[in-house]
Amino acid sequence: MFSTPKKNIAEIEDAGCKAMVALFGGKPGDNLSAMRYSSLYQKVGSAKIFVTLERLPPTASATKYHALRSYIQVMLWMDNGEAMDTTEWGWKLQNNSLVPGMMDTSPAPETLLKIIHCNCSRGCSTLRCTCKRHGLTCSRVCGPCQEGHCDNMSEEADWSDDENSDY
Repeated sequence: MFSTPKKNIAEIEDAGCKAMVALFGGKPGDNLSAMRYSSLYQKVGSAKIFVTLERLPPTASATKYHALRSYIQVMLWMDNGEAMDTTEWGWKLQNNSLVPGMMDTSPAPETLLKIIHCNCSRGCSTLRCTCKRHGLTCSRVCGPCQEGHCDNMSEEADWSDDENSDY
């Protein structure tokens, strides 16, 4: 599929998801999102330490962008991709540069993202911060970084007057 010219986006997205299912040990017909959920459920249920997200199958959205970028790269290597618009094939134009598109949906349900937190004490400016490493901003459930200066805080996050807070 990935070496055949003139495939459409939907075909490549579908082939990418099928390939990722196979890479993570799924059976033909398995759903990547269901595999991700099942894998998280199993890992959290048996974990003795923090479950790292990079050990889960990728999201369908991340897989889509990866597959699209892979396809256009193969087409360029085969001299079949010159007429293809890179921004339709997994890339975004940002500050006059092409950057890879990562996802067009959230990596997890909002309720789950609210419980992912760090315990940093030094501002969360490096990838040692679990929130930053996973592409998330620190939230009110984070540890000591909330007591001082946090470099990974969302700009719109102002919880000082949150009357409906359960925290």
